[in-house]
Amino acid sequence: MNYYQEITLINSIEGSLFKLWSKLFMQVHLALVEAKNNDNLVNVGISFPEYQVFEKNGKSFTILGSKLRVFANQRTELEQLDLQQKLSRLLDYVHIRSISAVPKPTKGHLTVNRFRQDGNMERLTRRYAKRKNISFERAKQEQVANYAAKHKVSIEKALESYENPKLQNHPYIIMDSLSSSNKFSLEITQTTVDQPQGGLFNTYGMSATTTVPHW
Repeated sequence: MNYYQEITLINSIEGSLFKLWSKLFMQVHLALVEAKNNDNLVNVGISFPEYQVFEKNGKSFTILGSKLRVFANQRTELEQLDLQQKLSRLLDYVHIRSISAVPKPTKGHLTVNRFRQDGNMERLTRRYAKRKNISFERAKQEQVANYAAKHKVSIEKALESYENPKLQNHPYIIMDSLSSSNKFSLEITQTTVDQPQGGLFNTYGMSATTTVPHW
Protein backbone atom coordinates (compact mmCIF):
# COMPACT_ATOMS: atom_id res chain seq x y z
CA MET A 1 0.00 0.00 0.00
CA ASN A 2 1.52 3.31 -1.08
CA TYR A 3 -0.81 6.02 0.25
CA TYR A 4 -2.76 6.62 3.43
CA GLN A 5 -5.01 9.07 5.22
CA GLU A 6 -5.03 9.32 9.00
CA ILE A 7 -8.06 10.23 11.11
CA THR A 8 -7.75 11.18 14.78
CA LEU A 9 -10.76 11.13 17.09
CA ILE A 10 -11.04 14.12 19.42
CA ASN A 11 -12.52 13.21 22.78
CA SER A 12 -14.99 15.77 24.07
CA ILE A 13 -17.50 16.39 26.84
CA GLU A 14 -20.33 15.65 24.38
CA GLY A 15 -19.28 12.11 23.56
CA SER A 16 -16.78 9.43 24.55
CA LEU A 17 -14.29 7.91 22.13
CA PHE A 18 -16.35 4.72 22.24
CA LYS A 19 -19.40 6.50 20.82
CA LEU A 20 -17.29 8.46 18.35
CA TRP A 21 -15.79 5.24 17.00
CA SER A 22 -19.28 3.96 16.23
CA LYS A 23 -20.21 7.11 14.31
CA LEU A 24 -16.89 7.36 12.48
CA PHE A 25 -16.50 3.75 11.48
CA MET A 26 -20.10 3.48 10.32
CA GLN A 27 -19.44 6.30 7.84
CA VAL A 28 -16.16 4.72 6.70
CA HIS A 29 -17.99 1.42 6.19
CA LEU A 30 -20.71 3.12 4.13
CA ALA A 31 -18.03 4.79 1.99
CA LEU A 32 -16.38 1.42 1.35
CA VAL A 33 -19.73 -0.18 0.50
CA GLU A 34 -20.11 2.45 -2.23
CA ALA A 35 -16.67 1.53 -3.58
CA LYS A 36 -17.05 -2.28 -3.53
CA ASN A 37 -16.74 -4.47 -6.63
CA ASN A 38 -19.09 -7.27 -7.71
CA ASP A 39 -17.51 -9.58 -5.14
CA ASN A 40 -18.19 -7.11 -2.30
CA LEU A 41 -14.46 -6.38 -1.99
CA VAL A 42 -12.50 -3.12 -2.05
CA ASN A 43 -8.95 -1.92 -2.72
CA VAL A 44 -8.86 0.08 0.53
CA GLY A 45 -7.58 -1.26 3.85
CA ILE A 46 -7.47 0.16 7.37
CA SER A 47 -5.43 -0.11 10.57
CA PHE A 48 -5.52 1.16 14.14
CA PRO A 49 -2.04 2.54 15.01
CA GLU A 50 -2.77 2.63 18.77
CA TYR A 51 -4.34 -0.85 18.97
CA GLN A 52 -3.28 -2.79 22.07
CA VAL A 53 -4.21 -6.03 23.83
CA PHE A 54 -2.29 -6.64 27.04
CA GLU A 55 -2.37 -8.26 30.48
CA LYS A 56 -2.02 -6.32 33.72
CA ASN A 57 -2.41 -7.64 37.26
CA GLY A 58 -3.97 -10.82 35.92
CA LYS A 59 -6.60 -8.97 33.88
CA SER A 60 -6.89 -8.55 30.12
CA PHE A 61 -7.20 -5.05 28.66
CA THR A 62 -7.97 -3.98 25.11
CA ILE A 63 -7.40 -0.56 23.57
CA LEU A 64 -8.45 0.57 20.12
CA GLY A 65 -6.88 3.99 20.58
CA SER A 66 -7.92 7.21 18.88
CA LYS A 67 -6.46 6.89 15.37
CA LEU A 68 -7.55 5.23 12.14
CA ARG A 69 -5.39 4.89 9.04
CA VAL A 70 -6.97 4.25 5.65
CA PHE A 71 -4.70 2.80 2.92
CA ALA A 72 -4.75 2.40 -0.84
CA ASN A 73 -2.23 1.61 -3.56
CA GLN A 74 -3.22 4.64 -5.63
CA ARG A 75 -3.76 8.21 -4.43
CA THR A 76 -6.84 8.44 -6.67
CA GLU A 77 -8.52 5.61 -4.75
CA LEU A 78 -8.42 7.67 -1.56
CA GLU A 79 -9.42 10.80 -3.42
CA GLN A 80 -12.48 9.01 -4.80
CA LEU A 81 -13.35 7.76 -1.32
CA ASP A 82 -13.54 11.44 -0.30
CA LEU A 83 -13.46 10.93 3.46
CA GLN A 84 -13.38 14.68 4.09
CA GLN A 85 -16.86 14.95 2.59
CA LYS A 86 -18.16 11.63 3.95
CA LEU A 87 -17.19 12.66 7.49
CA SER A 88 -18.33 16.29 7.19
CA ARG A 89 -20.88 15.90 9.98
CA LEU A 90 -18.14 14.74 12.36
CA LEU A 91 -15.56 17.44 11.68
CA ASP A 92 -16.01 18.89 15.19
CA TYR A 93 -14.95 15.53 16.60
CA VAL A 94 -12.30 14.23 14.20
CA HIS A 95 -9.14 15.56 12.59
CA ILE A 96 -8.52 14.31 9.04
CA ARG A 97 -5.03 14.60 7.61
CA SER A 98 -4.44 15.05 3.92
CA ILE A 99 -3.55 12.05 1.75
CA SER A 100 0.16 11.24 2.08
CA ALA A 101 2.67 8.70 0.82
CA VAL A 102 3.40 5.84 3.22
CA PRO A 103 6.78 6.59 4.89
CA LYS A 104 9.74 4.42 3.99
CA PRO A 105 10.89 2.27 5.60
CA THR A 106 8.03 1.09 7.80
CA LYS A 107 8.32 -0.97 10.99
CA GLY A 108 6.41 -3.89 9.51
CA HIS A 109 3.09 -5.15 8.25
CA LEU A 110 -0.31 -5.88 9.77
CA THR A 111 -3.41 -7.88 9.07
CA VAL A 112 -6.58 -6.35 10.48
CA ASN A 113 -9.58 -8.61 10.62
CA ARG A 114 -13.00 -9.08 12.17
CA PHE A 115 -12.97 -11.53 15.07
CA ARG A 116 -16.01 -13.72 15.65
CA GLN A 117 -16.48 -15.25 19.08
CA ASP A 118 -17.44 -18.91 19.39
CA GLY A 119 -19.37 -18.27 22.60
CA ASN A 120 -22.82 -19.43 21.48
CA MET A 121 -22.05 -23.12 21.18
CA GLU A 122 -25.67 -24.17 20.79
CA ARG A 123 -26.02 -21.99 17.69
CA LEU A 124 -22.73 -23.27 16.28
CA THR A 125 -23.75 -26.87 16.94
CA ARG A 126 -27.07 -26.42 15.17
CA ARG A 127 -25.24 -25.02 12.15
CA TYR A 128 -22.79 -27.92 12.27
CA ALA A 129 -25.66 -30.44 12.51
CA LYS A 130 -27.45 -28.88 9.56
CA ARG A 131 -24.28 -28.85 7.46
CA LYS A 132 -23.54 -32.52 8.29
CA ASN A 133 -27.23 -33.56 8.21
CA ILE A 134 -26.98 -35.19 11.63
CA SER A 135 -28.80 -34.83 14.95
CA PHE A 136 -27.94 -32.07 17.44
CA GLU A 137 -26.62 -34.60 19.99
CA ARG A 138 -24.41 -36.28 17.39
CA ALA A 139 -23.10 -32.89 16.29
CA LYS A 140 -22.31 -31.95 19.89
CA GLN A 141 -20.44 -35.22 20.43
CA GLU A 142 -18.38 -34.66 17.29
CA GLN A 143 -17.56 -31.05 18.22
CA VAL A 144 -16.44 -32.09 21.71
CA ALA A 145 -14.33 -34.90 20.28
CA ASN A 146 -12.78 -32.58 17.70
CA TYR A 147 -11.94 -30.04 20.41
CA ALA A 148 -10.34 -32.76 22.57
CA ALA A 149 -8.19 -33.96 19.67
CA LYS A 150 -7.19 -30.46 18.58
CA HIS A 151 -6.21 -29.26 22.06
CA LYS A 152 -4.99 -32.66 23.30
CA VAL A 153 -7.26 -32.73 26.34
CA SER A 154 -9.69 -35.30 27.74
CA ILE A 155 -13.30 -35.55 26.60
CA GLU A 156 -14.30 -34.31 30.07
CA LYS A 157 -12.17 -31.17 29.70
CA ALA A 158 -13.44 -30.62 26.17
CA LEU A 159 -17.04 -30.92 27.37
CA GLU A 160 -16.33 -28.40 30.13
CA SER A 161 -14.94 -25.96 27.56
CA TYR A 162 -17.98 -26.56 25.35
CA GLU A 163 -20.44 -25.77 28.15
CA ASN A 164 -18.43 -22.85 29.56
CA PRO A 165 -16.44 -21.36 26.67
CA LYS A 166 -13.82 -18.77 27.51
CA LEU A 167 -14.41 -15.70 25.36
CA GLN A 168 -11.42 -13.83 24.05
CA ASN A 169 -11.10 -10.13 24.73
CA HIS A 170 -10.69 -7.85 21.70
CA PRO A 171 -11.39 -4.17 21.06
CA TYR A 172 -14.72 -3.63 19.36
CA ILE A 173 -16.92 -1.01 17.73
CA ILE A 174 -20.72 -1.00 18.00
CA MET A 175 -22.16 -0.98 14.48
CA ASP A 176 -25.62 -0.76 12.91
CA SER A 177 -26.47 -3.61 10.57
CA LEU A 178 -27.18 -2.46 7.02
CA SER A 179 -29.58 -5.37 6.49
CA SER A 180 -31.59 -4.91 9.70
CA SER A 181 -32.13 -2.44 12.52
CA ASN A 182 -29.96 -4.50 14.87
CA LYS A 183 -26.71 -3.37 16.46
CA PHE A 184 -23.71 -5.67 16.78
CA SER A 185 -20.17 -5.63 18.12
CA LEU A 186 -17.50 -5.53 15.42
CA GLU A 187 -14.61 -7.16 17.26
CA ILE A 188 -11.21 -6.40 15.79
CA THR A 189 -7.98 -8.36 15.80
CA GLN A 190 -4.79 -6.71 14.52
CA THR A 191 -1.72 -8.90 14.03
CA THR A 192 1.89 -8.19 13.05
CA VAL A 193 3.14 -10.38 10.18
CA ASP A 194 6.59 -10.89 8.67
CA GLN A 195 5.89 -10.34 4.99
CA PRO A 196 3.54 -8.04 3.04
CA GLN A 197 0.69 -9.71 1.17
CA GLY A 198 -1.29 -8.10 -1.63
CA GLY A 199 -5.01 -8.54 -2.18
CA LEU A 200 -8.39 -7.01 -1.50
CA PHE A 201 -10.37 -6.17 1.63
CA ASN A 202 -13.97 -6.51 2.80
CA THR A 203 -16.19 -3.45 3.18
CA TYR A 204 -14.79 -2.87 6.68
CA GLY A 205 -11.35 -2.44 5.10
CA MET A 206 -10.25 -5.70 6.74
CA SER A 207 -8.74 -9.00 5.62
CA ALA A 208 -7.33 -12.13 7.23
CA THR A 209 -4.46 -12.21 4.70
CA THR A 210 -4.02 -8.89 2.87
CA THR A 211 -1.63 -6.63 4.79
CA VAL A 212 -1.25 -2.91 5.40
CA PRO A 213 1.96 -1.08 6.44
CA HIS A 214 2.69 -0.34 10.09
CA TRP A 215 4.88 2.35 11.62
